[in-house]
Amino acid sequence: MGVYVAYGLIVLHAAFGLLQTETHPFYAIMIGGCFALVAGLHLAAGRREARADHAVGPTVTEAGKAWVEVARVCDIALNRAKIAQLGGGERVAVFRYEDKLSAISNVCAHQNGPLGEGRVIDGCITCPWHGYQYRMADGRSPPPFTEKVSNYRLRLRGDMILLDPDGLPPGTPVDPVIIPPEILPEGKGARHDQT
Repeated sequence: MGVYVAYGLIVLHAAFGLLQTETHPFYAIMIGGCFALVAGLHLAAGRREARADHAVGPTVTEAGKAWVEVARVCDIALNRAKIAQLGGGERVAVFRYEDKLSAISNVCAHQNGPLGEGRVIDGCITCPWHGYQYRMADGRSPPPFTEKVSNYRLRLRGDMILLDPDGLPPGTPVDPVIIPPEILPEGKGARHDQT
């Protein structure tokens, strides 16, 4: 978050240079208004996200273990993710790709980008911020990169995706959940939908 502060200071430095030569109040009002707008949007987004961080999805107990209900399979677009809230600020991205499901931490190891807002490209989850990629099977970046994120176990109960809230150590291999053909929405399987 310190990057935002540094960026703001650079912008203010340039703006104060402009304001030394301009005497019309329009520029000062415009710079102040833009600062207030950007700061307000960041604070509003932070407040909204802070509330979401403490929410936990509905849980189901199976075989003596609590699992978090994420979504129905048809609620996740092909090569995209649904974000599950685990409380305490922890979020997990559950991706649907080919006819499979996998779950990894929603936080990119590079600069904490939101992996769940990314998509599957060339068989890897791709962070929308800087393009860092992670393999589905183990949460590791493809060689020669060494970054890795935690991944999670999934299971299906009918067409409902259940998530084990206990994350595995970063880089631990986990088999994907295979989606049975009868659960996939008609015409939306990996063989038909190339989005």
